Amino acid sequence: MSRFLFPLLMMLLPRFLPNILKYVMLVWRLTVDRRVNIILRSLVPLALVYFIWPFDLIKDNIPLIGRVDDIIILGMAILFLIKLAPPHVVDEHLGRAAPADRPEDKDPSQVVDGKARFLDDE
Repeated sequence: MSRFLFPLLMMLLPRFLPNILKYVMLVWRLTVDRRVNIILRSLVPLALVYFIWPFDLIKDNIPLIGRVDDIIILGMAILFLIKLAPPHVVDEHLGRAAPADRPEDKDPSQVVDGKARFLDDE
């Protein structure tokens, strides 16, 4: 089985590694960013402690769920952190530009160019 799995993994790793690293950095930045709620920021470190801790809430002798419960809890913590963090903070850390609320960006045909000049009250 591993004879076939290892070459497949080596073939797919270069394709997915940049995205994996991007999201690892996003989770790290959101975890240390003070603009994110403290409860959300504590989810991933607590899930990592549960992942490393030798005692489980769900015993390993339960088929399928007992063996992957650590990964499920870690994945859910990461998902909650990314989805419940403020969107502008997530966009900032991902390098996305915030959408502008300027009228000329929404409908340029409705904008009139003009000049202004101030007169003194003399």
